[in-house]
Amino acid sequence: MNETIQAQKATGPTQFYYGFGSIAVGIKNNLLGTFLLIYYNQVLGLDAIVASLAMFIALCFDAVSDPLIGIWSDRTKTRWGRRHPFMYFSIIPFSLAYYFILSDPGDITQPALFWRLVFWLIVLRMCMTLFEVPRGALAPELSKDYDQRNTLAALAMMFGWLGGAGIDFIAKRYWLSSFLDLEGYQILAFWGGVGIFIGAAVSCLGTHRNIPSLYQPPKRQFNFKTLYKESKETLSNRSWLVLFASGIFYALLVGLESGVGTYYNEFFWQWDPKIIAPMSLITAVTVIVLVYFAPYIAYGRNKRNIAVGIFIFTILVGPLPVALRLLDVYLGTQIIPANGSDFLWYILAAHGASMAALGALGFVFIGSMSMDIVEQVEKKTERREEGLLGTINSFVHKLVAGGGILLSGIIISFAGFDDPSATQADLYGGEVINSFALIHLCIGISLPFISTLLVLKYDINRSKHNTHVSELGYLQED
Repeated sequence: MNETIQAQKATGPTQFYYGFGSIAVGIKNNLLGTFLLIYYNQVLGLDAIVASLAMFIALCFDAVSDPLIGIWSDRTKTRWGRRHPFMYFSIIPFSLAYYFILSDPGDITQPALFWRLVFWLIVLRMCMTLFEVPRGALAPELSKDYDQRNTLAALAMMFGWLGGAGIDFIAKRYWLSSFLDLEGYQILAFWGGVGIFIGAAVSCLGTHRNIPSLYQPPKRQFNFKTLYKESKETLSNRSWLVLFASGIFYALLVGLESGVGTYYNEFFWQWDPKIIAPMSLITAVTVIVLVYFAPYIAYGRNKRNIAVGIFIFTILVGPLPVALRLLDVYLGTQIIPANGSDFLWYILAAHGASMAALGALGFVFIGSMSMDIVEQVEKKTERREEGLLGTINSFVHKLVAGGGILLSGIIISFAGFDDPSATQADLYGGEVINSFALIHLCIGISLPFISTLLVLKYDINRSKHNTHVSELGYLQED
């Protein structure tokens, strides 16, 4: 009987509007993961490691702001609910921050450029926190069902990819004549800001009608000692700790792959942006289709086991194209087709799409698994703290564009991209890019291996979750 418990569920329109907000997140992630590093490093001339340092500083603010906003929204009680006041407040500054990060700084010194980047990255990330932490906390509030949470996580991922891959394709196909095109980035700055505004605003307005039916916390007097004690008790949950740690390493991998991807396209595979622009669409379609079917694939199965399978496949398949090309370089084999060939294009398109889809699926199940921790914690503490527990989603996703890019910048600098003596021959298919690829492979294999070991410690399955839901009284009304 435990397996057939009918927990509270969200309606179809509610699921749609919840997921739609990820368009804003996807556009932001595309900027930080694909364009920002090469824009500041190769177009504006900022050292890669210095640009990565700016991202790391902003990420440190996230490490503090994410749990604080989560705790604050958990304890907020207004006529607009717990979450929506934060979400509404973030929309305009979130959009403007995106624009100013990519806008032309003009004639500016390198130190001034660095601090300008730091400032706008902090604003961007703070606004992202104000929007995404409360929005993410809505998911376990809207649905208590073990399987429907897969759907909510999948919808968020689908819309995120729609936003990120959509603007990626348009930018490469129509706005950028090369990855070093300053004017093209200014067009991207404007329309990216517009896209963030639309995605965030529609999600806020669409889920607004659910406010009266959402959980309202009892009034609690603010006390730092109590707050610390309760937060420590909440976050000491074993499943939360191992999932958070596993998500960090997985996010670093996804962020690393995203951060180095543009460098591979420009210097290793030597593609023109317009030639590879369709890859963004192929990848997006593959991700959206696979993620759409994720809830059906996972139905009746253990989420943890699926996540482990994804991680293992990533370890085995992810490094293959680069590893095989390096064998060609150092051993004289001829396994991978030559640069510029149609066959290579199809190989890389298929590989990129499949790995992106697997990465997206990994985040779907990490996100869904994190929702199931809410009821386990509530059973123990008698407190619903979706906002605080939801930082596992927010911070992990931000690590994609923060920690991953930091790793990318370190590798780029260490490989010699910032060496003034490096020649075009060193960069394009030469010693620098090959050294870069070797370092990247070693790190890229290690990260998912560690993530796999950690997620094996997660201990919430369908039976345990349904027991929690039943005992807490979160059953579907007839």
